[in-house]
Amino acid sequence: MDKNFVHLIYIPFRGVGIDLRDDKWFKDRIGVFKEYTLKSFQKQTCQNFVIWLSFRKEDENSILIRELSDYLKVNNMLYVFTFDGLMYHDDKFSKGLKNRLWNFGRVLRWCWRNSWKDFIPSIRFILQDKNATLKDRLEKSLAILKTYFSGADWVIMTRIDSDDMFRQDMVQFIQCYPRLGGALICHNGFIYNSTTNEMAEWKPLTNPPFYSIIFPGSVFFNTDEHLKYYKDFKSHEDISKIFNPMVLPDYLYCVLTHNPKNHISTIWNHPFRGQLVNPDTLNLFR
Repeated sequence: MDKNFVHLIYIPFRGVGIDLRDDKWFKDRIGVFKEYTLKSFQKQTCQNFVIWLSFRKEDENSILIRELSDYLKVNNMLYVFTFDGLMYHDDKFSKGLKNRLWNFGRVLRWCWRNSWKDFIPSIRFILQDKNATLKDRLEKSLAILKTYFSGADWVIMTRIDSDDMFRQDMVQFIQCYPRLGGALICHNGFIYNSTTNEMAEWKPLTNPPFYSIIFPGSVFFNTDEHLKYYKDFKSHEDISKIFNPMVLPDYLYCVLTHNPKNHISTIWNHPFRGQLVNPDTLNLFR
């Protein structure tokens, strides 16, 4: 890695919102990650990055974690795993009534489809302030990252979900921008339906969950300064308000839809979906 900076592609794999999903979900999502997200990383024209995947504490000794680690090694991908959950404010746990009612609805839906044994523990969970433990969780994970990357003058942290994709030149574009702090965002992209092999433009009305935050190294590895750098960040939609970001070209990312009945996945019939495009466009991503 270039000693001047480290580029972390951060994937909050587990520990987002109310994570009621079981090992079957986890195994299926790893399959989606390998088939789409990871292939888009392998296709990047610039390979100067490290994949940072965060999981829950209870995932640490999972055989699925060991298998995923082995798979990344075999495929020569640089990666770091941490097991302290989400590394920024979880907007699913904001204290407002709207968020709590939404979470309650998710619990009911999950229990109806799976098992009512999770109902009482889940209700107790959503009444807690998950974000109250963010500082402690972040401190533990940053200590791990610091052992590898403490010499970096700058840290670029690029966020993507475990089932979405970057165009083959996304990393190259990000690293071409000057490292002066702040953030980079994307506006329009694509959406791909893995069931029907259809692809279309994706034109969100708010800032989508694809962004890069550029931290001075001294700030990134210092928990208090790290959190201050985020200011009033509560959601990916806030990035434009907080950082006055630089804007990357359109169509550098692709949202994936894949059986949203059993997965957290964007639906194909979404108001942000635009005109259909040639599905061969997917070749730019994987």
